[in-house]
Amino acid sequence: MAKDRTTIQTPDPGVGTPPRDSGRSLDVLQTELAKIQVDGDYTKKFLGELQADMRDIRDRMAKLEVKVDHLPSKGFIVVVVTTFLVIAGGLMTIAPKLWSWAGTATISASTTR
Repeated sequence: MAKDRTTIQTPDPGVGTPPRDSGRSLDVLQTELAKIQVDGDYTKKFLGELQADMRDIRDRMAKLEVKVDHLPSKGFIVVVVTTFLVIAGGLMTIAPKLWSWAGTATISASTTR
């Protein structure tokens, strides 16, 4: 059978560009614009909350800096610990002499049976 060239074949659905419907295009455009507006409102609300949180963090950091200023420095802590260790070591070194001057008995490490 010979094909008639005067008949127009319809393209397969989903192939090529869809036919334009101006009413449908406008509806899609309005829907997408409404979605963008909602997203913009959400972003504005989120940024407002973020700004409030950042103010809170800034205020808390200022309070923390004031509290940290009152803490002793690292140098002071090192000096105190070193002094304590020197005094404790000196007392352990001269403890037997102090016991003998005081007249108290020394404690021996060995036990007899």
